[in-house]
Amino acid sequence: MPREPLQPALSFNKYISKLIGQPSMLFAVGAFLLALLSNILASVLGEWHLFGMSGNVIFLILFGLGIIAIYVYHSRKRVVIIEMRERQPTGKAGTILLLSTLNPRPVGTNPTEIKQHNQQVQAAVERIAAMQDVATLTEADFQLLLGTNLEPALRAMEFHHQTGTLRECWVVGTTDEKNAQGECLRRGSAWLAPVLQRWFDHLHPGNMVRFQRPIEVAPRDYATLWKQVDTIFRRGPYRADKIICDVTGGLKLMTVGAALACIEEGRTMQYMATDRDWRGEPIPQGEMRPVLVDVTPYLTAEQAE
Repeated sequence: MPREPLQPALSFNKYISKLIGQPSMLFAVGAFLLALLSNILASVLGEWHLFGMSGNVIFLILFGLGIIAIYVYHSRKRVVIIEMRERQPTGKAGTILLLSTLNPRPVGTNPTEIKQHNQQVQAAVERIAAMQDVATLTEADFQLLLGTNLEPALRAMEFHHQTGTLRECWVVGTTDEKNAQGECLRRGSAWLAPVLQRWFDHLHPGNMVRFQRPIEVAPRDYATLWKQVDTIFRRGPYRADKIICDVTGGLKLMTVGAALACIEEGRTMQYMATDRDWRGEPIPQGEMRPVLVDVTPYLTAEQAE
């Protein structure tokens, strides 16, 4: 006959729990001690009276109030709540812009035309970046930039400039990726900062906006970006509520780092929303508008855990 497999021996705690029919040994011991304490207090307080009530009744009332107090304490702890509200931002004195690597919008009906257009955009951007006499730049030089991911950063600045409040701009971009021999394998985005500045100055001559030196971070070093953005909020020339961080551009990890820096109370960030087609691609003639993401942490004693 086949033998039944041996069952593993029960632990001492489980054995006692099974023997006394309680879910846990700790629960059983606690119940026993509570009952013992109740009997002792009942014998001691049985002959004692206060305001016409026996000591046993007073003990039961105090015991019940204690249970309620413990329940309220544990069910209404102080926890951090994140409140996110989306609306149009107000004008700010400073903007922090995250730049993505150059990525022109596809233009053309076949891969060859799209590639040619991308090469034209790349050449135009490099020409603007290398131009010494920026006064000679014309509208035609910047025309191709309208189809690139530099446009959201420009529109973000223009929104705050049009309110008459913008005075300072910090641009955060990535460094070039190089091999061991120092050869550039892939262009970052920090080199696009002067292109953005020259485009803005061309469209708004005589503006009073100061562009700070571009901040360069490694493509996936979101911790350093977090510290850089946090430093701007803490040590910048304006209060934190007068500075806003635009997270439309940049790599995903850059957005994470910037968002972490904006969690503190009084700090805000925005992104540039635009009309899109059924495939999710931006519409060239669509409206581009800033949307505020107000992340305000606060402590509350009213929120249950």
